[in-house]
Amino acid sequence: MNENSEKELEKLPEIETEIEEDLSQVEKDSEELEDTIDTYENIKEELEKESKEEFEGDTLSSETSEERLSERESEIIGIDGEEPQIPQEITKEDLKIQLKELRRNLIEGALYAAGRPLDVEELSTKLEIPKKEVEELVRVVAFDYLERSGALIVAQIGEKYQMQLRPELTETVSKFAKGGAIAERYLRTLTIVALKQPILKSTVIKLRGSGAYEHVKYLLENDLISAVKKGRSAELATTDKYADMFGLPKNKEELKRMMVSQLGLGENTN
Repeated sequence: MNENSEKELEKLPEIETEIEEDLSQVEKDSEELEDTIDTYENIKEELEKESKEEFEGDTLSSETSEERLSERESEIIGIDGEEPQIPQEITKEDLKIQLKELRRNLIEGALYAAGRPLDVEELSTKLEIPKKEVEELVRVVAFDYLERSGALIVAQIGEKYQMQLRPELTETVSKFAKGGAIAERYLRTLTIVALKQPILKSTVIKLRGSGAYEHVKYLLENDLISAVKKGRSAELATTDKYADMFGLPKNKEELKRMMVSQLGLGENTN
């Protein structure tokens, strides 16, 4: 046996010891690995369990929601073809009241928009409302305006109705009408012409004094009255511009009746 072999034999116990230590470490590592695998499996099972519970909870919640929705649908659309059970919040009486209110507003709007007298026949035809109901509602509108303290009223002119200014406001508000402001002296002369038309210029002068010459000239220049030669004088009457300015009918007789009514005068104005 040579010297090298003897040295190797001497080292053999050391090598065996190292091998034993390595084997021991491997066993230890193996045990730790198994513990790690067990822990992983436990965690995995816990996660799967939680996931399953959440899924079952969602499913149950979904099923509950679907059941509630199904119950609500049954209430609305009925079961087995039955009539829907919709709460009757609006009654037929309510609908009648709403329809009547709408028609009343239409009549009021028509009187406002027309700017001229309207009779029951025209209101009924154009608004497609039965005449009997128009007769009732137009009186309701007129009464409502009479009860208010506003600037407008609904006046009855023969068989017709018209929305207009209250008489006591006409003179003051007329300055905002087409044609501009009209002085009180001109308005007084104009009122006499309107109430007594056709009227001779000479008669107006007698009633209003010599200053009426200038009044008549002003009214003619502003196209509020017209003059037709009659003997030595001229016959005066109001124009359509005057009627439009003061919201009066263009028909002279209707215009006079309305003014008599507005001003609270007697029927005989001649």
